[in-house]
Amino acid sequence: MKIFHMNDNNYEIDFCWSSQKEYFSLKPLYIESKKMNLNTRLLKIHKSKIRNRFNFSNLSNYIVISHDQALKRARKFGWDGHYIYIEHGLGAMKYYTYKYLFFHESDLLFYPGKIFQKKMNEINPDFKNGLLGGYPRMDDLFHLKINKEKLCLKYNLVSDKPIILFAPSWGGKYSKSAGINNVKYLKNIENLIVVPHPADYKVAKKFNVIIPGKDDNINEFIHLADIVISEVSSVLAEACLLDKPVIQLILNKFPGCFPDKDKRKNEDWINQNLLIKESSINRNERPFKIPYIDEDWILGHTCLPEDIKKTIDLVINEKDKFKKNRTYWAEQSCYKYDGKISKRILMMIKEFISSGKRIQL
Repeated sequence: MKIFHMNDNNYEIDFCWSSQKEYFSLKPLYIESKKMNLNTRLLKIHKSKIRNRFNFSNLSNYIVISHDQALKRARKFGWDGHYIYIEHGLGAMKYYTYKYLFFHESDLLFYPGKIFQKKMNEINPDFKNGLLGGYPRMDDLFHLKINKEKLCLKYNLVSDKPIILFAPSWGGKYSKSAGINNVKYLKNIENLIVVPHPADYKVAKKFNVIIPGKDDNINEFIHLADIVISEVSSVLAEACLLDKPVIQLILNKFPGCFPDKDKRKNEDWINQNLLIKESSINRNERPFKIPYIDEDWILGHTCLPEDIKKTIDLVINEKDKFKKNRTYWAEQSCYKYDGKISKRILMMIKEFISSGKRIQL
């Protein structure tokens, strides 16, 4: 691999994104890089070359991505450099994490937490390019201080009653029983605030519930909530970092999780025997079985959507029943949750670019 030796303050790194989820995952790194006086850019890679306001011949030799869409577009427009991969969440249930070739061809890959490292070890025990990094967006969660009364006033919530956050994963557009569509089971829940997946905001508008703006900081609402509800979303693990009780909805099928069919063609790296093994799992008995490893992603109370009201009442009365689960999954999901994740990742990236060494910090 070609190594570029530069002075400490002259690294050129481009953080490249193609969707809002990626943008919010990479933005903390970009902000921290400026504090470190690094020469960096935060660039959206558009599908159409003419919409990109930069010359691809000037794109850095090192890009950091959080989804391969930006990588595919950059390569399509002639870029041929090194890429570093950062996960865009803490959810462990998606079947595609480390399934595709681009993960295994990355020059450097950061695991958000130990559970992701375990998954890679099962898929590709020979992979040597990975380091534990954490999830950069959690630095804001760590440092954030909220004004509860002010937020409650803004969103018409009652501050002295339990506040319920429903933050479903993606899927409302494609399934009537997934994602934002399950808000219909919460319509009579008091003190409810709903944060849809970024891709589901248009669908969410048809429901008569309190929904913050698309660009509002979800970390504020995780802090604000007394109970967090989702199914397989990263927000559940993020809530565990704050020791917030969670409820996981059991669905017939979770988009992007087994047994959902993969629509990508000819991009697999994974051994087919692993896929066959996963397809034999009884998901009715183990709805939260993590792909490729023998663990279940159970962070708190679980229930069917139609049982959500009585489960909320149950959680209010026994909020610490799953405290050990929350502690375990907080530790497994996010490496070194201390408010210094972005800085640590950038230091590891700097070392890799300057020396070619992947050194764990």
